[in-house]
Amino acid sequence: TMSKEMYDDILKVIYDSGKNMEKKPALYVGKDEEGLRDQFLFVLETRYEGITATGETFNRSGKTDIILKYANDGSNLFVAECKFWHGQSEYLKAISQLFERYLTWRDSKVALIMFVTNQDFSSVLQIIQNETRSHPYFLQSVGKRGETSFSFIMSLPQDKSKKVFLEILAFHYDKNKEA
Repeated sequence: TMSKEMYDDILKVIYDSGKNMEKKPALYVGKDEEGLRDQFLFVLETRYEGITATGETFNRSGKTDIILKYANDGSNLFVAECKFWHGQSEYLKAISQLFERYLTWRDSKVALIMFVTNQDFSSVLQIIQNETRSHPYFLQSVGKRGETSFSFIMSLPQDKSKKVFLEILAFHYDKNKEA
């Protein structure tokens, strides 16, 4: 399993990269989910020795957006899914998709990266904090890593005793900006 320090570093890299992208519309205007995901992969795949970072990689019963694996044995370290914000119900479905389709029992450190184009970003952040607690896999809220990064402990659907660390990272990409 991945150390907590490495998980924290991965989340910091994603959070810092996403915040910097918010300031540079040329990096996100006109990009779809895969194009935005690739911006994060670009940084992650050069960051860690002996670890591969890939996108659209098969895991369990589908292709997840980001996966980090040990190069020597191929074991998973980190799994992430990227989504555009399409409201509360789609957000909860995204959590279910991540947990029900992509995570195995050995996956314990994961993230959901949300690209939000809504003008009222603050209300989306409030929905994320409140609605995650209503998800059936929710166990505990463990705080915030930043203004738009929220930490939770969840359970796996196939094993309610298995704890999974879930980070929700939200980024505001103003679709009205020019590149």
